[in-house]
Amino acid sequence: MAQRHKRQPVRIAATPDELAQRYRDGASLYDLAILFGCDSSCIRRVLVAHGVEIRPRGGGHGKLNRFIRRPL
Repeated sequence: MAQRHKRQPVRIAATPDELAQRYRDGASLYDLAILFGCDSSCIRRVLVAHGVEIRPRGGGHGKLNRFIRRPL
């Protein structure tokens, strides 16, 4: 059987309250991930644990992004 390794904790330079406020103000999970240098799933886990309701995907068509996105 393959040995599973424990996931290393990710350090984010923001409090859950700050992340929640920025998300409620309209920033996407992807935007927050770029801003704080981690993965969007990490941001999502923090927000869900903090009790924030996650918006459905694809709801921001036609709005200007608050952050410049890096090319893939």
